[in-house]
Amino acid sequence: MFNKLRTGVDRLLQAGLILCFTVLSLCVLWQVFTRYALNAPSTFTEEVSRFAVIWLSLLGTAYACGQLEHMAYDMWAAKLSGPALLRHMRMVAFIVLLFVVAVFVYGGGKLVLRAHEVEQLSATLEVPMSWVYACIPLAGLCMTFYQLAILAAPERFKLADEVEDAIEHAEKEIAA
Repeated sequence: MFNKLRTGVDRLLQAGLILCFTVLSLCVLWQVFTRYALNAPSTFTEEVSRFAVIWLSLLGTAYACGQLEHMAYDMWAAKLSGPALLRHMRMVAFIVLLFVVAVFVYGGGKLVLRAHEVEQLSATLEVPMSWVYACIPLAGLCMTFYQLAILAAPERFKLADEVEDAIEHAEKEIAA
């Protein structure tokens, strides 16, 4: 059941990332077109693209956490195997969980509530900034889910080994 839930969270994050990247790309293209072809720059694209970058980076961070492909110091983990590696993964997941719950979920949640209470609006689009800030606790909840999943079953997570992946890819390309 946990695996199905993880697959669902992965797919939701992938869809969100694709949407954010598409919006960002279209906004940048539209801004360039209106500025140079029409000589009348669009007023909303800068703000929309900024918000898309914020959502893209935070949701991307959450997705990377779930795939164990985030930036990490892994020299020690690379030397471990078996039960020692699983203990190490649980220890790191627990530390990350504490940080994520305190900073992203709690702190981000307070930021969203405060922006909502004071009815803070964005400068150009005048959308509630609480909507923009909502990506912080949302990403935090996704990261919390992934860290709990690692704590429960670290053996279901494969540590990213970019060198091995690159060699396997190169071998497949040469063989084809």
